[in-house]
Amino acid sequence: MNTLIIYASKNGSTEKAAKLLYNKIEGEKSIINIRVEEHPNLENYGTVILGGSIYAGNIQKEIQNFVEKNLDLLLTKKIGLFLCCGMEENYKKQLEQSFPKKLLNHSITNQYFGFEYNKNKMNLIEKALIKLVVKGKTNLSNILEDNIERLALDIQGDIKVDQ
Repeated sequence: MNTLIIYASKNGSTEKAAKLLYNKIEGEKSIINIRVEEHPNLENYGTVILGGSIYAGNIQKEIQNFVEKNLDLLLTKKIGLFLCCGMEENYKKQLEQSFPKKLLNHSITNQYFGFEYNKNKMNLIEKALIKLVVKGKTNLSNILEDNIERLALDIQGDIKVDQ
């Protein structure tokens, strides 16, 4: 099975999670940060995993545009979806806002990968917003490796997983 992981990462947390996922996927695989790398030829892959992080309630435009442009082809693939975001209780709502309903219904598995705030990689506005949300000055990391492992296992199996 050829697997492609496509993600968008601005400050590195989604990149960290996507690379952890990449290391858990067996067989032939590729990983692409769509913000900085060429768009892949989906014809070469049977499985596609898409993910990004949430900023101000939205997933990155690069993921939105890629999905919109390639939706029909994506619907012929085995699909997994993931998000990195700060509030797990909002995950399902954010997932529904980030991906078309057709793609959500078609996906084999969807997972919440947690979050990481690295203030050294943020601009001043992002730092101010995070400071308000987490009420502190320290960096926070809550990447959920169990959820990453679960997506890897789900996508490599043939069972539809209810999330």
